[in-house]
Amino acid sequence: MNMFMRKYFSLSLIFLFLFFLLVSYDYMSVDRVMMHMESQSLHRNKVVKVEAELFFHSTDGRMITRYIQPAYQVMIANNKGEVSLFNEKENTVVYRQGHEYSTESGMIQFFLQGKTRDMGLSDFGFQQMDTRFDGNLVITEWFPPASLYHLYNRIELVHEDFMPIYVAYYDATRNLAKKVYYSDFQHFGDVYLPGLVTEFNYIGNDSIINRIRFSNIKVNHQAVSPWFNFEIPSDARLRN
Repeated sequence: MNMFMRKYFSLSLIFLFLFFLLVSYDYMSVDRVMMHMESQSLHRNKVVKVEAELFFHSTDGRMITRYIQPAYQVMIANNKGEVSLFNEKENTVVYRQGHEYSTESGMIQFFLQGKTRDMGLSDFGFQQMDTRFDGNLVITEWFPPASLYHLYNRIELVHEDFMPIYVAYYDATRNLAKKVYYSDFQHFGDVYLPGLVTEFNYIGNDSIINRIRFSNIKVNHQAVSPWFNFEIPSDARLRN
């Protein structure tokens, strides 16, 4: 993927796409949802800020991300792994397709599915191998299936008051590769969603910190905006 795509996909697709995946409607009847997102990425004393508005359709998992900072960018993704990035100012569009772009490929969706006990790890073939307690914390360790040995040695999941608050990922060399914290939970019906997600990515002796905050969340009849029906103009020029 070129730098143009990485700039907008790396941060948003890791968390931002993964947050609003309403694929289980028996647990919470949501037709559509809109919200505001602000994120900051810190690396080597440099801060990259991203601000966007998000509009999500539950029927086909279609998510529209309208970037405010940097401006002029609109991203559309669906549950088939089809994603497009439209530059309003230049009237150009970039298309990509892959499982990693699907709005069903993330973890935060499991808050909405009521799968907070294992955050969907079982669905990916992970097996719970150990449970221990530390005060009010419940710590479980999950071992990967053989197909993921090259990526993970184990994943550690920490709960407090039945809510997942921390996930640690250990790579195939048993080194800590990533930590993700969930906090500032918000209540919607029978569902709790984290209003703040903080991620630490470790690269050798260096690290990248991503922090994403969600606000002004509206669902169903309160979620009203013409952006739900946005389509890329037919005359937009294709970019590679």
